[in-house]
Amino acid sequence: MSIVEIAHHNEVIYTILDKPPPDPPKTPRYHSELEKQLKARKIPQLRRTFGYAETPVNPPDQFLKKGEGYSPPVKKSDHKCIKGDLPAVPRRPPPGKGPEKPKVNFRVLNIKKAVKVKGKPVEPRLVDTRDGHIKKIKGSGEVPEYCLRPDFGRMPAYLVRRNRRIRMELEAMQYADDHKESLCKQLADEEREKLLKDLKAKWQLKQKAFLQLPMLTDTVPKITKKVKMEQELKQLEKDIQLVESNPYIYIY
Repeated sequence: MSIVEIAHHNEVIYTILDKPPPDPPKTPRYHSELEKQLKARKIPQLRRTFGYAETPVNPPDQFLKKGEGYSPPVKKSDHKCIKGDLPAVPRRPPPGKGPEKPKVNFRVLNIKKAVKVKGKPVEPRLVDTRDGHIKKIKGSGEVPEYCLRPDFGRMPAYLVRRNRRIRMELEAMQYADDHKESLCKQLADEEREKLLKDLKAKWQLKQKAFLQLPMLTDTVPKITKKVKMEQELKQLEKDIQLVESNPYIYIY
């Protein structure tokens, strides 16, 4: 059996445990300097009321007199006169008679113009009812108008241009057919000899390259190259034999 030898019971669990670290101090809050100035300049207006119970009226002798009202401010101009050698202001011409106006008799002039003016042509009209209803003959359909036009019965200009263009195209096609060269052409002797000479020279070059190939063909590329060169040599020999055996050759 154990014996507890505790004389003072003053231990508290909160004092035994380690205390948490204190919070870091907060930065001071921002205060505007302008706000402080405005608060200092603000003057409190005390004893505010809803206004006068009765609006005071000015006595009759204190009416608004002339010149006592509000006048708009005078606009000041920044213009300044430049002092210096400026041209003199032109003087006014001396009083006298001005230039003489031509004397025109407007009455006689108007009479001459009126004599020369042609009268307005009378537009033909038609009365079609007993009540005197008048309508213009032009556009009414009572008289022939369309058949009397200068271009009546003629082909329109756009059709004339179209037919001319088609005719020119047909003429160009006919001219090309009449003057076209024959598709089949005989090879000249000089060209045949030159072709034969070029084929033989090419065969000699291919034959020389074929003879320079290695004797041992142990890889696929070597075999492919040799087979290809053999086919080219055989084709060249056929072409040379064809040109030599045919003196007349036609080409398209």
